Amino acid sequence: MKNLYRQFNELNLDIEVVPMDVSEAEKNRIKGKVLRKKKNYRTPKLISAAAALVLATTVASGFAFPTFAAKLPIIGNLFEMFTDNESYVFEEYDTHTTDIGVTRESNGISLTVENAVYDGESISIAYKMVSDKDLGEFPILQGVLDAPEFRDKYKHYGYAPKYISKRISENEYAGLFIYQLIKGPKPEEIHVTWKGDQVIDINNTSNAISGEWSYEFKLNKLEAQSKDYIGSGLLSKNEGINVTLTKMTSTPISTTLYLSERIDIPTVTMQDTEWRSILLDYKVTDDIGNEYNFIHYPDIGHISNFNHSKPVSMPRITMSHLDERATSLYITPIVNIYEIDKENGSDFIPIKEPFEVEPIIVPLEK
Repeated sequence: MKNLYRQFNELNLDIEVVPMDVSEAEKNRIKGKVLRKKKNYRTPKLISAAAALVLATTVASGFAFPTFAAKLPIIGNLFEMFTDNESYVFEEYDTHTTDIGVTRESNGISLTVENAVYDGESISIAYKMVSDKDLGEFPILQGVLDAPEFRDKYKHYGYAPKYISKRISENEYAGLFIYQLIKGPKPEEIHVTWKGDQVIDINNTSNAISGEWSYEFKLNKLEAQSKDYIGSGLLSKNEGINVTLTKMTSTPISTTLYLSERIDIPTVTMQDTEWRSILLDYKVTDDIGNEYNFIHYPDIGHISNFNHSKPVSMPRITMSHLDERATSLYITPIVNIYEIDKENGSDFIPIKEPFEVEPIIVPLEK
């Protein structure tokens, strides 16, 4: 988290204690425990006491895939390995995951899916990789995730993948795969098939190793509560910008904010021309000074065209539980304006410094 190192600097340590060498995994485990204690997060107000105690059910056994290698040694809760990542929202995941513990080997890479959790908003899978070669700084497993209960609704669209990776030691890595369910069914139980066909370094896509890593496991959806904010007037309005909070969903592991963006690009850019794009980022804070990490699904964004249509973009923000002392949540849009390279449509060139607009102020129920 953003304040992690400041928090460690403020710890009172006995200067006469002789430091001991510990592994990187142990360091990360301790960071996670300290961070969780300091933030003192609560179960969301929208969740009943009974729902907060619901755990994911045990994984089904007896799948057809053979196990090619023994289970790798446990190195601790993999979600805690990422406490220093700006997308770390996993404080409550360790008590709600389903243990998988299945290893597959292919092309010199042994990959173990340790555990997974499904809360209706996303499927999160924690895994580790061990190889006889250097896989780069941020290697991930790419492939296809599906479940028969999805009825092919996520086959081509309606989902958004998020990858997080970290080196644990030489040739040993931890990874998270977050499969965000955007538009499609969210059944109570899913039989997941995850077939990876390539390990690739995010920072160097030419560093890729093909192989076959296949996993099957069952997950039950954690209970959730949603509150509809359509028509509530919770919005941020600026010249040419209108952002509205439409829904908030709380589960035992996360809080998800659903937003609606309407952008008039000529008004915001003050340029009546094509090849302009506006992307909104966000800052989420509360009235007692917390700034929250989150995973952002930006949806389609906003790109200019000749008829100046005003498409609606429907982004999502998924974060951890809110601080129980907070009475208000502030969702601040940050406006980024780009010129799109005509020769290479994937290149976005900033033409103005990002700027904030007035936040959406959300009262929190007590």
